Amino acid sequence: MSSLRAEVISIGDEMTSGIRLDTNSQWLSSQLGEIGIEVAFHTTVGDDLEDNVDVFRHAVNRVDVVIATGGLGPTADDLTRLAIAKMADVPLVTHPEILTRIRSMFESRGREMPENNSIQAEFPQGAVAIDNPEGTAPGIDFRMRRQDGSDCRIIALPGVPVEMKQMWSQSVEASLRTQAGDSSIIHHHTLHCFGSGESHIESLLPNLVQRGRDPQVGITASSATISLRVSTSGTTQADCMNKMQPTIQTIRQTLGQLVFGENGIELQQVVHNLLTNQQQKLAVIDAGLQGVVGERLSQITNPTSLICANETREQMPAPDEMTSLIESSGATLGIAIGPIDRTSDLVRKGQSFYQVMIFETPTVEQTQFRYSGHSGWREERAIKEVLNHLRLYLASDRSQ
Repeated sequence: MSSLRAEVISIGDEMTSGIRLDTNSQWLSSQLGEIGIEVAFHTTVGDDLEDNVDVFRHAVNRVDVVIATGGLGPTADDLTRLAIAKMADVPLVTHPEILTRIRSMFESRGREMPENNSIQAEFPQGAVAIDNPEGTAPGIDFRMRRQDGSDCRIIALPGVPVEMKQMWSQSVEASLRTQAGDSSIIHHHTLHCFGSGESHIESLLPNLVQRGRDPQVGITASSATISLRVSTSGTTQADCMNKMQPTIQTIRQTLGQLVFGENGIELQQVVHNLLTNQQQKLAVIDAGLQGVVGERLSQITNPTSLICANETREQMPAPDEMTSLIESSGATLGIAIGPIDRTSDLVRKGQSFYQVMIFETPTVEQTQFRYSGHSGWREERAIKEVLNHLRLYLASDRSQ
């Protein structure tokens, strides 16, 4: 694996204010990982010159490659080229051939180039232009010599995602692969768990979730779903998977049914797949979660033959009523979700419960779940609990 480390910088007031989501940094980090360059930092900075200079100064002193997006337009708040020049203490110089190309681009569209667009032909002295085939803002490729004699490479790309991605694939990626000096890639494989907390799952895998291990295992939590990301490097994806396989197998064997899927799959998709494989058709009566469980299952591609009914009611149906609904709707399986008292003080104390019943003639299975947790994801946890309960039921041996 390459020893190069990178920092990704996103520039613009629209990012720091939260008006726009920074998808560029996410995409670039993924691409850098694929060519074996470790991303050590993400930085977001607004349209202030001194702040930009400070951000670039910190970046060049701690990583080998800096990738910046944004701030290459022709307006007064597009400061990237000036910030790099000021940080490196070099002047901006005009590249006549770039100015000619920009002017020609406007003429080909039947327009006269506004004079302020000429700034897009200015580059920090010593920089190389990165061609932007369909935009007016070329990228900047600049090498900064540090006090210890080593270089940091700064690549500045437009903030427009379609332009940035095209420039990456046509020239930047190949150049960075050469700089990285080996053919290694970084590959990730993620396992998703439900039914236990982050700290408990980590305690079950004490020798896996530790820094410096290869493959590395990272653990994150989001709305009661725990994800374990296994990462390693190798010459090919297959090579990486072979290297990760013993770790993946250990996680699955240790956690058992807590693991419900891999690489972004959601609980509703897992349940949908089980229903399909078993040729089951489901009826849902929901008195507690506003019909969301049925809705999520219905959002799966071509689910119409699986969800025969999704009714929202105020009370849990009686068993004979549920049996009647199953028969009348053509379902083979039914699930009912009991009402939830969201206003009770017991919720805050973690002592509020709701019922879930699964009907599969002639059996009825009833389970009680605790309605608790942080108020921001309490509802989401309950939805996932119901879906996970249905998953475990469908995965169980019901022949006995």
